[in-house]
Order: sequence, then C-alpha cells, then structure tokens
Amino acid sequence: MSDRRSRPGTGVLLLRGRMLAVLILALVLAAGLLGMLPPTAARAAEGDGIQVLLTKMTPVAKAGGTVTIEGRVLNTGTKPIDSMEVAVRVRASEPLFRSGISSPEDAQSTGTLLRDPKPVVLHNLAPGATQPWTFTVGADTLRLGPAGAYPLGVEARIGGRTAGAARTFLPWIPKNGLKDVQDLRIATVWPLVDRPHRDGTTLGDENQTPVFRDDDLAAQFAPGGRLYDLVSIGTGMKVDWAVDPELVDSAAEMAGGYRVAPPGSLDPDKPKKSRNGKTPSDEDTTKATPNELTNTLAGGGGQVAAGWLERLKAGFGTQPVIGLPYADTDLAAVAHALEANKADLRPQLSEALAESATVMQRTLGRSVRTDVAWPAGGALDSSIVQLANGTGASTVIASGASLPPTRELKVTPLATAALPGTDKGTALVTDPDIDKILAQDTKAPGQGVLATQQLLAELLTIVLQEPSVKPARSLLIAPPRTMDASLAGVLKDVLNASADWTRSATLAELATEPAPLPARKLAGYPKAVRESEPSMQYLTETDNLVRSMQTFASILTRPERVTGPFNPALLRLLSTEWRGDPQGMDRYRLGVTRGLRELQSLVYIIRRTGVTLSGEEGNIPVTVVNNLQQPITVTIAAASHQPNRLKLGDPITVTVPDGRRREVPITAKSAANGKVMVDVQLLTTDGRSVKTPESFFVNTTTIDALTRWIIGGLAFLLAVFSLRAFLRKRREAALAGDTNDEDGEDGHDTPFDAGSSPDTDPDPIRPASGWPPAHFAAPYAGGNGPPDPADPHGHTPSGSTTDRPE
Repeated sequence: MSDRRSRPGTGVLLLRGRMLAVLILALVLAAGLLGMLPPTAARAAEGDGIQVLLTKMTPVAKAGGTVTIEGRVLNTGTKPIDSMEVAVRVRASEPLFRSGISSPEDAQSTGTLLRDPKPVVLHNLAPGATQPWTFTVGADTLRLGPAGAYPLGVEARIGGRTAGAARTFLPWIPKNGLKDVQDLRIATVWPLVDRPHRDGTTLGDENQTPVFRDDDLAAQFAPGGRLYDLVSIGTGMKVDWAVDPELVDSAAEMAGGYRVAPPGSLDPDKPKKSRNGKTPSDEDTTKATPNELTNTLAGGGGQVAAGWLERLKAGFGTQPVIGLPYADTDLAAVAHALEANKADLRPQLSEALAESATVMQRTLGRSVRTDVAWPAGGALDSSIVQLANGTGASTVIASGASLPPTRELKVTPLATAALPGTDKGTALVTDPDIDKILAQDTKAPGQGVLATQQLLAELLTIVLQEPSVKPARSLLIAPPRTMDASLAGVLKDVLNASADWTRSATLAELATEPAPLPARKLAGYPKAVRESEPSMQYLTETDNLVRSMQTFASILTRPERVTGPFNPALLRLLSTEWRGDPQGMDRYRLGVTRGLRELQSLVYIIRRTGVTLSGEEGNIPVTVVNNLQQPITVTIAAASHQPNRLKLGDPITVTVPDGRRREVPITAKSAANGKVMVDVQLLTTDGRSVKTPESFFVNTTTIDALTRWIIGGLAFLLAVFSLRAFLRKRREAALAGDTNDEDGEDGHDTPFDAGSSPDTDPDPIRPASGWPPAHFAAPYAGGNGPPDPADPHGHTPSGSTTDRPE
C-alpha cells in the first residue's frame, strides 16, 4: 500500500524537476538571445534611458594615422546612474557592401569590444545630465582588412550589458590601398533658394518702394543666418550654384530701401483700414489707397542684404551658376496642369526663365545657365520630360528613384542617362541611397557626424565596386532645395575627406558624356511628391489671376507701374518652395489677389438704379471713375437685353484723366414703352472685359403716331377755344368802353387801352391806381349837403340812409 502511494509522489517530483530544468534552459536561451540582439533592440528591451551622441570623429582611417572619436552620454531616464563604461566596438574582418551600409540591420556592429583604447568609466550621471568622453587609437592597431567601410560603434554599458549605442562607419585606406582605383567624379548642386517674401504691394511714391510681407530675410542674410552660412560654406568649393533669381532680386530691393507690412496686415481675412481707421465699404475706394509710410514699418536688413550680395559675387568665383526660373517655378505643377487641360502656364514659365537671366545679369553682372531643369524632388514623368524639352532644357536633374535602370545592376550606375521618350536632352541622375541620407535631419545632436560617416562609406564603397572600370564612375549629389547650414557643412566635410578617391566635376562635364547602357526607365510618379503639389484649383485660379492682371494693365497709360510689381508676384505663386506649406501658399495667393483687386477697384462705372428715356431717341449717361494715379483708356459698351425694344449705340472709347471722372453718353433708340435691362461694361480697346458689367433698367416712354395725332388735335382745339374766348372778352371790354364814354358826367374817365390785356386791366370794382384825380371833389359824407358844424366828420344822423335812390 505504501509502495503504491510512494510511486505517484516520486513521479510528481520527477515531473517538477523536468519542468524546472526546462524553465532554466529557457531563461538561459532568452538571455543568450538578448545578448545577440542588436544594441538598439537590447536597449529597448531593458528600458535604459541612455543616449550616446557622436560630436566629432576622424572621418577616414589611414595607415599610420590615428582615429579620434569624441562624444557625450546623455541620461534620458528618470533615475541617476552611479557608474557606466563607454567602449568602442569594431568589426574588422571584412568591409561592408553597399547593401550593408544602407540597411540598418546589416549596419549593426557585431564586432569586438576594444580594450585598447580602454573603456572610459563615467560616474554619477544624473537624469538629463551629460558627460563627455574621448577615444584615440592608432589606425593600424584596429587590424582592419582591405580598403573599404567598416562598421564601428560606441556603446554605453551598465553591468556588462549595452544600455545605449551609436552606430556608424569608419572608411579605411591601407597603404597603397587605392593605388589603381579610378577617382569617382562627383558633381554637386549647391542650391540658394527661399520661399517668397514679397507680393505686389508697394508704396504709392514715384519709386514704388517695395513692401515686404515680413522681414525674415534680414536674419537669413546676417551672420549666423541660413543663407549667410550657405554662401560662406560654398565659397571655394567646386560646385554648381543653383540660384533663385527672385532671392537675389529681393536682396537688391532690400539694399535699395524697403518697407515691411505690420504683422497680420496683409492677411486676406483682415480688411485694410481707411485713413480714418474705419473699415471701408465696397464702394469706398479709399480701401485701395496705396500703402504709406504711416502704415508700414521700416525694413532693417538693407545693409546685410547688400553685404550678402557682395559675398555671393565673390563666392561664385569661376564656378558655374545655374539660374533657376524666377521664383523657382514648379515645373511639375505646370506640366500636370497642362496635361489635365486645366491651365496653360507655359507663358509664365517662359517669362520666369527670361527674367532669370535678366535679374542675374543686372544684379550680379553674371551670365548664368537657364537650360537646366530641376523638378521638385527630381521626380519625373512623361509630361515633365515633354515640358522640359519644350522650354529648351538640355539637362534635367532627376532622382534615382524616379529614373531607375531598366534592369538590376551589381554596381552603381553612372549619373548620365538618356531621357526616356525623347532624343533631346540629358538626364543627370542622383543615387537613391544617398538621397535618403541627405533627407535626414542633420541638425539633431550627433546626426551630423553620423551622416558624414555614412556618406563617406557610400562613396568609398561605390568606387571600390569596379576600381579600374573606364570611364570613371560618376555621381550627382543634389541636396534638398532648402538645405540648411548643417547639411552644407556635412557635404563640404565629405568632399574634403574623400579627396583621395573622388574628384569634383561640373554638371556640364558629366552631361557631355554619352549615356551608358543599360538605359533608364520612368518609374511611377511618387505619391508623396504628388501630394505636396499645388491643387488644380489653385493653378486654375493662378492662371485666371494672370489674365486679369494683363487685361487691367492694357488700359493703363503707364502699365509698368502695375506690371512691375505684380508680374513677379504672379510668378512667385508658382514657386516650388510652396510645397509642404499649403496654408502659406493660399495666404500668399489671396494676398496677391487682394492687392490686384484693390487697384482694379479704383476704376469703375457709377451704379445707377434706373434711367428714364423720354421720347423715341436719346442718350443714356454713363459715368466712368478713375481714381488711379495715371490716365486710363477704356471702351464703354452697352448691351440691351431686349434689342427689339431698345437699341443702343456702338461702344465708345474714351480717356479718363487720373483722379477724375467722365460722363459718356450712350445713344439709345426706343421702339416700345416699358422697362428694359441694360448692361454697361468697361472693356479694353481690343474688347477684353475689364470688370463685370453694371446692370440697370431703362424706362422708355415712347409716343406712337396715333397718340401724337390725338394729342395734336386736342392741342389745336384747345388753342381755337382759347382764341375764341380771348376775342369775345376783348369785344366785351370794347363795348364796356363805349358805354362809359356816352354816360359819363365829365371827361376825366380813364380812356380804354385797346392794347391792354384783360388780365392786366384794373379791377372794375376797385378804383384804379391814382383814382380819384387830385381835382376831383369827393361828395360830402352822409349826403349831398355840406358838413354839419356839429358833426364835422359827416356822420350820418340816426335813422338816415345813404343808399336810397336818387
């Protein structure tokens, strides 16, 4: 019985032992796998808050030289760290291929921790605190193999485990390692562009002092500013400068004196104020009064802009300069709008190219290339290629992702390629892996060193793929258009450090070489690039705005006063720099639109509620107002909605002086009574509409022939009866005169004047003026006898009467 009980207990113990052994084995395996994980994964698993930053590093290790690595350790956690060690790990067995450099997984170091130099021990690292470290080691002691790029890492270790690491690459050149290697020819584009800072706003003075939307360029042209640093870094380098002439033009305008709009004053949702501080109505043209000194701010960047231009002239030296289209026209947007049949903006592109050469020659005294097309992001499709050929571009800068080889290659293809779909022009193509490195944020702590080392590793690996191939390998580097000073510094460091196996070239030198095989093909247009493109509605509205400005300028006697500031403003609407900033793009377009509309609002026809046309023919008065500071020549055309009832005369061309108004009569002929709608419109002399028509009713009161005969007959009868009454009255007056002559008692009666009118004769009841005569003796008051002495006033006695008959 006891044996049967003991067996189950023994089985349970054995089972538990086996389970414990499996658990221990699992923990051991997990620990081993954790140690085999890449350092970044291990750090994530452990949850340590340690960041290793590289601040300085010897870019290339050479035989007999030394390698110095400097950096900092940052405690990003919430707890202090009592102690840690920082060590260097190198894999010295073999160099990396390009796939190992571009792939983060292959780039992780699995080499050996170096004990020479010894690890640096750090103590008491508080949360948020940093401590520096430095390593210096002889290049030969690293025992690296053949020439190439080797993975190198700097690790922060706590208790024997990696808590943080920085992974990078170390190019290595042994003695005589590059003896028979053909230099890699590198052409570098050095862009100088910025977003537009001006619209068409100017002061109303004779010089039309420009009013900038902001004063940001003043800081960029000053020491420490992005544009200042780009010129400083690029000076002395063998690069192709790609310059937006609009930027140079803005600097020249600033140097000549400029004003700045107050913050927010040019926003389209904030209407301008009139001089009395009130918001004007639509009819109040004071809202379009040009900006004045009192409502703008003084620009503070005139001197730094002038200095920047002088430094730019010196920085160019003898290097080639590419003049981008004025305001860096978005080539892809123009091509896609034309392809979609939404807007034809090719005239603006042609104008921008012509203006490019003019501005650069006028401002810098320098001729430039305008036959290089650089679409946004280097992305191509068939419509962009066709447009580039149409504008005369001999060279097109393209991205490697947009124009890949037709078949997979074991080596990096050359930069020169034929443009697909055409036998004109040459494509210079960038490398997609290098493009990704250039797109990184090199301003972040430690990222500049990492980008430098990765670029150097890529360049050395490319040149070692086929060391003795002829012609020598070529590469195009085209950084982002708005690259900052940190990326510019990285490129300069890379080109200087790689001088042992690279040689700087120009775009023209690469483009003259025949395109190698295999050919390249167009890939699909990148979705991200397409999404950053201006909308078709925006491009259509821009096209309409251009047409509106051209029409308005054609009525002016001095059109350059409007086209001078507004033509460049309209070109800036198509700037590539608006990509990624749709709100800024829309604000700018609305601001330019408002500025032009305000000028157009100064020319108008006074509104009428209605006009009455009496008779069959007459004139309709139309008043044209010109509140501009120059005369205008316009055509006034009127159209009747019912020409069978109201026919209007031909259009009339008039010139209206500046600041005046003029009334123009429009002939009209009516065929029926009633109201007829009339449209009156301002046109150019060639018939283009300047403004929307003004509409009002014309009330015609035409009298037909029958009505005229009836009215004429009634008038005749009235005249006859009036004459008859007059003659009868005259006869009666004559008869009354004869009766007075026969019955009168004396000869002093006033004789009748036959020429007098009855209406002017004295009233027969009232005595005439001057009556009675002076010699006439009035009868005694109250009777025929003399006055009673007792009643000197001649009062009638009581009971007497004076109206009894004689």
